[in-house]
Amino acid sequence: MTDAFRALLSPDSVAIVGLSADADKHGARVLRNLRLLGYGGKVWGVNRNATSVDGVTVVPSVAALPETPDVVVCAVPAAGLPEVLERAGERGTTAAVVFSGGFAEAGESGRRAQDELVRIARASGLRILGPNSGGVIHPSGRLALSFLTCLDRPPDTIRTGPVGLVTQSGGTGSYLVNLAAAQGGGLAASISTGNEADLGLAGAVAALAEQDSARAIAVVLEAVRDGPAFLAAVRRAHAVGKPVVALLLGTSDHGQRLMRSHTGALAAPSRVLEGICDSQGITVTRTPAELLDVATLMARAPVPRGRRIGVVTHSGGTAILLSDLAADEGVCLPAPPPDLARRVTPLLEHGSPTNPLDLGAIIGGPHRFADAVRQFTTSDAYDAVLAVTSPHPPAHTATRVDDLVALHGGGTPLLQLWLAGDLGEEGLSRLRDHAVPVTEEPRAAMRALAGLVRLAELRAAAESAVPEVTENAWPVASDTSPRTEHGVKNLLRQWGFPVVDGAVATTSAEARAVARSVGFPVALKVSSPDVQHKSDVGGVRTDLHDEDDVEAAFDDVCRAVAQNAPGTRVDGALVEQYRPGLEIIVGCVRDDVFGPIVLVGIGGLDAELLRDVAVAPAPLSPAGAHRLLSRLRGADVIRRSRRRPPPDAQALAGIVHQLSQRFCAHSEISELEMNPLTWSGDGWHVVDALMRSTESFTGGEE
Repeated sequence: MTDAFRALLSPDSVAIVGLSADADKHGARVLRNLRLLGYGGKVWGVNRNATSVDGVTVVPSVAALPETPDVVVCAVPAAGLPEVLERAGERGTTAAVVFSGGFAEAGESGRRAQDELVRIARASGLRILGPNSGGVIHPSGRLALSFLTCLDRPPDTIRTGPVGLVTQSGGTGSYLVNLAAAQGGGLAASISTGNEADLGLAGAVAALAEQDSARAIAVVLEAVRDGPAFLAAVRRAHAVGKPVVALLLGTSDHGQRLMRSHTGALAAPSRVLEGICDSQGITVTRTPAELLDVATLMARAPVPRGRRIGVVTHSGGTAILLSDLAADEGVCLPAPPPDLARRVTPLLEHGSPTNPLDLGAIIGGPHRFADAVRQFTTSDAYDAVLAVTSPHPPAHTATRVDDLVALHGGGTPLLQLWLAGDLGEEGLSRLRDHAVPVTEEPRAAMRALAGLVRLAELRAAAESAVPEVTENAWPVASDTSPRTEHGVKNLLRQWGFPVVDGAVATTSAEARAVARSVGFPVALKVSSPDVQHKSDVGGVRTDLHDEDDVEAAFDDVCRAVAQNAPGTRVDGALVEQYRPGLEIIVGCVRDDVFGPIVLVGIGGLDAELLRDVAVAPAPLSPAGAHRLLSRLRGADVIRRSRRRPPPDAQALAGIVHQLSQRFCAHSEISELEMNPLTWSGDGWHVVDALMRSTESFTGGEE
């Protein structure tokens, strides 16, 4: 944990700049909240117009403080901040909390003002949390450097819980504190990062990874500003056994700039962030309540040894619902093996043993529920079990809770879905008091299980460190020719990728000769450095079976491009083998936040429409490439294709791995794409390719 976050979570002394006797002002609210939680450190106030506020010594300036405070809380208007931060830096203060708004979020002038705050702080080593921060709440440290209204409650309801919160939205963070309190719990800590002019998301996650009371980390995330630092913090949290759960805000593509290629369009910021979260085992949620539910479940449930999930309920409708949710989340619900089926059959009211297991009516034999759960948790058939309590006579609640609590702590993780309504509230409260992983929301339960399974898979894979990528390990020929599809393919061929055979023809006669050379059927495409999506301008003809077709296609393509894209430079036409089949897109792009990323998806021309893509940081190891492909919704299209022979998934993963390696070795390439890469029965073939460069890099042409 950095000195700054250590000071923010556990300061020995605090100075409140802007402290006044007005109880509605931020400064007075911070003092009230410090006293509410029983803060035991030194507290001073700074205000030119007061000498004492509610028993706290107040001095006219930071320079006049009797000692150097660990933290300065800035409860002053934006205009007064530069002087406060300068004086705090001169005193050697470790960190400052800035509540004020009107900075980068307010436009260019605000951005300049925020940059000035950072310049002042960095000159002295002072670290800033904010601006626009809601502050820090740390119940076990008896600390609340915050003005948020969630603290306007009895002190005994501000409790410590198993989830540490990092939020870029102060209002959402305040709601989550309220929600945790309403459930009879609390948060290990809450850090509101605001504009993140200096301290930010990554540092806060890393700090909570080192805090003992936080057993999972919930993040309300609007934007990642430092991708590598965020990834490092998440990996650290997972390495010490603390799941990271995120609520992503602003995930629509509205107003976001899309690049022109398929890879760029599919790698829109929201999709990249979702893909990064998935690849790193971050469980993504959709609402604040779900965020808290899932994070609490994952904090209290150990990571299972595998992905086999068993579900026990006594409601047929709930069994169906959970089956649907499991399918949505990719959770595996294998049927009970014969030995387990024999043991649970006597417990059923009607029907046969399945998964989810529906016990039927149990009013006359309430013990059967716990017995069935016990059979599932003690069997080797399942790696985790979800016990689902539906409405039941209130008289049965106490015994059921006792039985379920007794089942926790065994070798198989057990989660509880409590769907008993108000008649079962006492049971729900008792389960929470026993720190049992329990929720009332079916989707949260299944999403938490999916998240735990994902962490288990990452842990089991223990992905061997991705090999160091040496810059320019794979040399690229360079000349002054413009970049065309043919040139990109020559480069990929040079790197060992399976590119279809072909050549550029400048006349119809040459096109006939090339077609004879590569063998029919062939495809013919305009060759131009100005056209990326050739089909959009009529520049593609496919499935040509003889030389006359090729000659006619050459003339048609040249006319179509001249008509649809006047002024386009045309080098001729690329004539190559026609290899239709299952189409995959494999691409790499340099993201502004996360750096090199790799993207895979189902579809060629329709890739942007299908939107079935998976994203991960590059480079990937072979195991990482396999996992990335498995995250596609259409992964079964590859695994279970009826094509004969079926697509070679191992070879496809190898192509993804190798492309990510070569892309990362060449920082001068900003984007590299195979679309489509097709399986036509005798191997994978690069049918189309595109490259963009960060410099005047034009290698690979003949």
